[in-house]
Amino acid sequence: MSHSSPLKAFFCFGASLLAAISCLAQNSTTAPNATVATETTSVYSEMATSSEVVGTLNKGDAVIVGFDIRTTVKWCSVRLVGQANKLGFVPCQRLTRQQASLANSGPVSASASDLSAAPPTRHAGKPAAPLPVHAPNGYVEIRNQVIREDTIDIAKLGELEAAAKSGSVAAMNRAAIAHYAAGNFELARNSPDEAIEQYQTALNFATREPGLQLVNLQRLAYVYVVRSQYSTALEYLDRARKISPNSVGVARLSGWAYSGMNRLSEAAGEWQRAQKIEPSAEISTALERIEGDQTAETDFREGQTHHFSVHYQGSATPQLAAEILGALEEDFRTLQSQFHFAPADSISVVLYTQETFRDITRAPGWASALNDGRIRVPIQGLNSVTDELSRVLMHELTHSFIEQKTLRRCPTWLQEGLAQYMEGRRSDNYARVLVATYDQSSHIPLDRLEGSWSKFPTPLASYAYAWSLAATETIVASSGMYGLERFFEHFQNDTAVEPALREALQINYADLERNTADYLRRTYIKQ
Repeated sequence: MSHSSPLKAFFCFGASLLAAISCLAQNSTTAPNATVATETTSVYSEMATSSEVVGTLNKGDAVIVGFDIRTTVKWCSVRLVGQANKLGFVPCQRLTRQQASLANSGPVSASASDLSAAPPTRHAGKPAAPLPVHAPNGYVEIRNQVIREDTIDIAKLGELEAAAKSGSVAAMNRAAIAHYAAGNFELARNSPDEAIEQYQTALNFATREPGLQLVNLQRLAYVYVVRSQYSTALEYLDRARKISPNSVGVARLSGWAYSGMNRLSEAAGEWQRAQKIEPSAEISTALERIEGDQTAETDFREGQTHHFSVHYQGSATPQLAAEILGALEEDFRTLQSQFHFAPADSISVVLYTQETFRDITRAPGWASALNDGRIRVPIQGLNSVTDELSRVLMHELTHSFIEQKTLRRCPTWLQEGLAQYMEGRRSDNYARVLVATYDQSSHIPLDRLEGSWSKFPTPLASYAYAWSLAATETIVASSGMYGLERFFEHFQNDTAVEPALREALQINYADLERNTADYLRRTYIKQ
């Protein structure tokens, strides 16, 4: 999301910064999501029993798990309810985790951990979770054989595969169910590549069981929709539709795929059909949004290049639309070179008047553009691509690249920091204020800037943009784009940010914040 005039509000922030930090802390997750399962457990300063013991927890104590990571032991980062800072690390096996509710999900036999977990999304352009499906007969029994102690039993999978070589339909189905269960396990722990491999293997064994083919095809389509690989998702959905023409899951996922490809009428048609079969609040909201787009864009003109489709109101000239497409194509080549990656499908761009932009997007007042899966830009009064519009286009297109490269898992501070960096902004104008804020321990910790900023008041948003740019600039200065590439790779299989910092850059959040203040002093503040 691009922002307008960030520095005016930022320099006026002054004494209200601490109040804003307090407000932000109050809005962060405070509900416990785990309890201690053992009589007592030590809390360690690092993910090793050889590290310093910083506290002790007793059975039944409620804690908030920030992230978990597997070394030789699976460790959980914990903090106490009401505390903003991490307490330390405990072995995850000593905790009882609370699962998300599957209320109104329909009759299923599988466990909540199989079906409720999904890669997080930053906006309404993706399904919130895979649609629960009727579990195959015998699923729970086979799942319990294959998934043991929070890991996949490879030997058991091999045993079931060997039995399937006999050609017995029952044996092949058992092997298919086992790999389907393994795919659900990988999806639940945010390992999409491994989930895809398991689901595809399941399909190979399910050749004589349409029901098993259907559930695996839907899961594969869901993963590819979340990855913004819509064409691939539709290929699986077309196969699924031949098996079950009236499947509500196929219709819902098809709507998400068509929406991502900017094929709005087809998306609306699929969702309307799905609502007739089984109404859903999530689909109702998505359908309302897309029908609003259709209404607003009734008289819009269209343009297309290899990587972009543009829709624009009559007040914008075809020449301006063509210039914008040309600028975006040039930006696309630049970002492709920088990130060694390119989005698989065409990116939709919508050009509005200022009034229509506010009516349709409901964006915060400080936003000068928006990327919610479609790049939405107000261009009222412009006849050509100005320097400011050029920066906005690069900013929003950077979001499209990062969203797809990191499977929508990149924290907001890095998203916005890198988008600003790629548009050409640097920290010279507000380095002194940021350093003073850090030195006074009044800065906002970066882990508080991982989630959505859409509800931030203007001063807080301005600070968040400035601090995020400075942190991103520090990473690029010390590790280059290669360091960011390593950082991004972590998000292919996990959503936790601090482990990614440790793995890719050998630092934690506190290190990054200190390094950022040092970088700003060294680079921009003359002694």
